Amino acid sequence: MALVPFLRQIKWNRSRGSRWSDIRYYVRWARALRPGANSMDARTAWISFPAMEALDRLLNRTDRVFEYGGGGSTLFWLDRVAEVVTVEHDALWYAALENRLQQEGGRWTGFLVPATPGTLVPDPDPADPAHFASADEASQGSNYRDYVQTIDRFPDGHFDVLMIDGRARTSCLAHATPKLKHGGLLVLDNAERVHYTHRNADVLQGFEVVLEGMAPVIFNRDFSETRILRKN
Repeated sequence: MALVPFLRQIKWNRSRGSRWSDIRYYVRWARALRPGANSMDARTAWISFPAMEALDRLLNRTDRVFEYGGGGSTLFWLDRVAEVVTVEHDALWYAALENRLQQEGGRWTGFLVPATPGTLVPDPDPADPAHFASADEASQGSNYRDYVQTIDRFPDGHFDVLMIDGRARTSCLAHATPKLKHGGLLVLDNAERVHYTHRNADVLQGFEVVLEGMAPVIFNRDFSETRILRKN
């Protein structure tokens, strides 16, 4: 990939947190965009480079992680923590992930929970946590209540890390944070999408920001924000 589009992304996103020092990620970014590159083979989460670096500093080998949306991130976590629980909505992707993780031993628990046909309200709003809706076009006419509530199988304060990178993220954010222990990390990908957070201000009052701002993302030409917060 040419350097010019990368520099243009830094320039366009300066007001939202990008820094000229992000140029240090250019070689890794360009390599990740080569044909055939994918997150599972790379054993890496599809998040920003600064977020990956921050997590390498913050994670402990004894940590438990719950993630909404699995894939390369699942392998990323397993290389760094003790236990990972994943809920995934896509059956084909889940099968590929499950096949890949057969070699990883018993430290992973997966749940396949597809969307449920029918909406909970006549005109669901993905920005309303109570609607369990997704803005994804393929999710229209269905709801993700069962998917979001999968975490209820576990007690409050059970997890050290909560990763929200799947469907109905507004609802995941509102519903799942009690399962995160005090001092635990909340990782919200694509956090620049304001509808994920603007009706969750009361939830986020209980967190302090560890990392924010638009930054280069692995496997993605456009910059995005992977926000990391710590639960008080």
